[in-house]
Amino acid sequence: MAVPFPHPGQTLDSMLVEFHRKHGFKSPEQLLDFCEHIWGVKIPRQSVCPDHNCLSEYITAAFFEDDLDCVCWANRGGGKTMGGALVTWLDSVFKEGCETKVLGGSGEQSMKMYGHIKRTFLNQSFQHLMVGEALKTYSELNTGSTIQILTASSKSVRGPHPQKLKLDEIDEFDDKIYEAALLIPSSAKGISASTHIYSTMHKSYGLMQRVIDEAHERGFRIFKWCVLDVLENCEGRNCSECDLWEECQGRATNASGFFRIDDAIKHKRKVSSSTWASEMLCYEPSQEGLIYKEFDMALHVI
Repeated sequence: MAVPFPHPGQTLDSMLVEFHRKHGFKSPEQLLDFCEHIWGVKIPRQSVCPDHNCLSEYITAAFFEDDLDCVCWANRGGGKTMGGALVTWLDSVFKEGCETKVLGGSGEQSMKMYGHIKRTFLNQSFQHLMVGEALKTYSELNTGSTIQILTASSKSVRGPHPQKLKLDEIDEFDDKIYEAALLIPSSAKGISASTHIYSTMHKSYGLMQRVIDEAHERGFRIFKWCVLDVLENCEGRNCSECDLWEECQGRATNASGFFRIDDAIKHKRKVSSSTWASEMLCYEPSQEGLIYKEFDMALHVI
């Protein structure tokens, strides 16, 4: 089915949005192509590391609600906040009456996810979707959907109960705030309650490590990707001379991401091996600063 030609005052992008609001998306690939075009982002379509996922897998599973409760464990700069913003935008535009609350490990982190969404709504092609203006911490759409930013306080997480909750960089959360926030989502208007969590894991025995350890028991699906999974394709480079060869082993020849290889190499040179392993390769939390690095909660605590 062809997208109709725009009327005066309408853009092709606004017509494309309205077309999919009426007809939906026929496949995950159609959804991803739409997202890349509308948001102007590169979405990796395949992982390159064994047992890892790709960003596109999370986006499609979240939008089509194959998985309601998700944990995205990814590297710094790996697109997890952007992915959460994109899924929130999709839910708000294409699911009538979908309410979302966003809570970050800091006010700045909360605003970072909302900033991605707000910039899209400021585009003239999508202003017709809004009821009024996109405010500093709140947006309302003509679908009846809303997006609200929360502050990390006990009071803010004990308000109304939307269907969708997004928690960004939870390793910076207070445990009590996190536990209270988990009670926010509530199914309504035919939309199921869901909680999506996004974070690196940079603290030994921190909240993110606990969330990952308990994910299966609590019903969360883990989506995990590292810097190698979001790298740009390295076609034309000499693998034997690349500083990432030790980690990559040539797998980036199959990469289809957005993270510049030169930037990844610079990051590796600048930080310690433990920081590189935990925050970029998603191996394990850094144990820098621990008195007993071999400490194991299961083994050494009664």
